[in-house]
Amino acid sequence: MDIKVNLDNITMTAYVKSNKLKSLKKLVENHIAIIVTTAMTDLFNAYTKTEGHVILKIDYDKRKGQDFHARPFRLEFNPNKLRLIDKKIIDIIIPYLEDISISRADLAFDLFEVDCSEFILEKKGRATATREFRSNLGKLETKYLGAPSSEKQIRLYNKKLERLKNGTPAEKEFANQFSNWWRLEFQLRNRSVEEIFDVINTIIFKPFNFTDLPVETQIYLVAYTRNKNIWKKLHRNTRTKYKKILESYKTSEIDYLELMKELLKHERPRLKKELAYFGGQTP
Repeated sequence: MDIKVNLDNITMTAYVKSNKLKSLKKLVENHIAIIVTTAMTDLFNAYTKTEGHVILKIDYDKRKGQDFHARPFRLEFNPNKLRLIDKKIIDIIIPYLEDISISRADLAFDLFEVDCSEFILEKKGRATATREFRSNLGKLETKYLGAPSSEKQIRLYNKKLERLKNGTPAEKEFANQFSNWWRLEFQLRNRSVEEIFDVINTIIFKPFNFTDLPVETQIYLVAYTRNKNIWKKLHRNTRTKYKKILESYKTSEIDYLELMKELLKHERPRLKKELAYFGGQTP
């Protein structure tokens, strides 16, 4: 078993310094690695690409920024997929910007050689919108906590399966090294980005293994984790009782959530440095 943590998708928004807009447009329109799709006085859209996959998205829309009272410039990318040339483009662009903000950041934990298809993923405290997708055999493949449009959405999914379906040849080859590869991902937007190092404390994440408990208790826990429509019909006191059991009961000799917390604590300086740089700050 191995667990790794990284920042995944990043979205930077900013204003362009008034005396730098022409220079920025010239850079975008003439850089050999940048493909421009739209180029107007107060609007441009561009990207870099490799092996059919977009790596770095570059957008500027002055009018939209004014209409929505928002920063008009946007950069979107996955830090782990940036090539040297993409990093150089970002390094050149950042000094052209001001009032930089990170409007989205994804914190991703990769669990190698751990089968999470029978794991519990639930939010502590108040209930949230939940969706899950299972295989024909009933095995979990993807689970979402939180609506797609919400400031916080948590995902657990079979990363190996996703890479084999959508990855580049190199990514497929990497995925095939493992019998299991799962990802637990926290997608944070706007103000929630500030909670990136604390959001892991808001979930329950452990194997579903309650065989030593009474059958009645197991039935309630199955309803809680598999059928929210039935669960909502139970009395509030009953729900509270079994939620406490779900959270406190030790289902495995390995505390996976605690391992991830320790890893995050260890990697926090590196991740903070990345966030500071992409946010236009000195780490």
